[in-house]
Amino acid sequence: MALRLRPAALLPFVFSLTALTAALAPACGSSEPNSAFDAGNTLDTSAPTFPNPGNFGDADIGDGSTSPFDLDSGCAQATAEARRIPVYMMLVIDGSGSMDGFDGTAYVAGEREIDPETVTPRQDLTNQPTQSSGKKWIAVRGALKAFFDGLAAKPDPSLAVGMYLFSSTAAKSSTQTDIAIGYVDATQATALKGRLSPPVYASQGTPLAAAVRGQRPILVGYTPQAPVLPGGKYVMVMMTDGVPNAGTLTQPQANADVIAAINETKSGTPSATVFVVGVGNPTARVDQYDEVFLGAAAQAGGAPETGCDPTWSDTNTTGKPCHFQVTPGAKTAAQIKDDFLAAINKIREKVATCEFTLEKPQGAGAIDPTKVNVIYTTGAGVQKPVPQNGTDGWSYDNATNPTKVILNGAACTEVKADPDGKIRIVIGCKTITTR
Repeated sequence: MALRLRPAALLPFVFSLTALTAALAPACGSSEPNSAFDAGNTLDTSAPTFPNPGNFGDADIGDGSTSPFDLDSGCAQATAEARRIPVYMMLVIDGSGSMDGFDGTAYVAGEREIDPETVTPRQDLTNQPTQSSGKKWIAVRGALKAFFDGLAAKPDPSLAVGMYLFSSTAAKSSTQTDIAIGYVDATQATALKGRLSPPVYASQGTPLAAAVRGQRPILVGYTPQAPVLPGGKYVMVMMTDGVPNAGTLTQPQANADVIAAINETKSGTPSATVFVVGVGNPTARVDQYDEVFLGAAAQAGGAPETGCDPTWSDTNTTGKPCHFQVTPGAKTAAQIKDDFLAAINKIREKVATCEFTLEKPQGAGAIDPTKVNVIYTTGAGVQKPVPQNGTDGWSYDNATNPTKVILNGAACTEVKADPDGKIRIVIGCKTITTR
């Protein structure tokens, strides 16, 4: 919004931004703002009043009573804009022959069906004309296209997405930019979908280590262009239906090399978090699909599922896997598509952020961290303060030198579930806390 000057007596220090459309929880790794309240801005005129705190419980406004929060009480001081921490995402997608239902020698019974995007027969991997494709390929292609369409329908400047499709009938070098990371509007969505569309089909091997190592510098070297917001976090999503090519290595060595590549991505400067999605049957031979390896890869990437069991496998299914598991089994491509799309959306929810930067107008002086309040405005226009609470309210990233306000627990969940909601950060009035 445009920021304007107003008389100092009733100036609220208010930060406004649209809340996440599909949700993002705090993500790991990236460059951070330089200081707590650094950036210069002019001042805003808005001075709304706020009703009862609502779902976040009773609020203590510092005098022992609970009451509506009123910016016209004279305590608010100044106004500036805050922004959501953006996310830059690179999808590393498996286009190997096993995605087409091919085991390296022949097509596996039950793993293919008529491809709705193959209008005329194409040559399969055994050089036979066919209108069929692997169910996994049809499903992943369809799920990703639906994901891209969803992003384009409501473009979000805090999320930029690119893609690298390894292998396939139109393979590109692992060090090459495939679909560059960018703002997902209709143009970007068309480019992303086009990379997956016929005449592109699944083919060749599974060079996971090379794909991760090759795409890391492209991901972390991304420079956002408007309208994508700066200062974001880096995320890689690695999706595969098999095990990495071994070449001259043993299979355990090849697996370890992939995990080493993921470790390099996570521990490098800047850091990038790696999410892992496996699309395969845990009951398959370990040289075809290794769910324990995928779980270890997810742990190395810094984003394993909460409370997961690293030993989860076909013989140990009591807990949950550390990676995002999509099990095709006897499902149709449409059913697998739904499962994969749910996994991708869950990753988006995890990486999207409930973090908001704190900035101050020039000349506003030092900001007292005990006089900061967070206001949530629902999509229906109901405004309510969120209490400072590390469990179900908000907290600072650093209590002595804060650069961000972070929504936690119920507060984050409610904002994420409200695509039209907004967050405002008000500075100058004593911080509201829970009892």
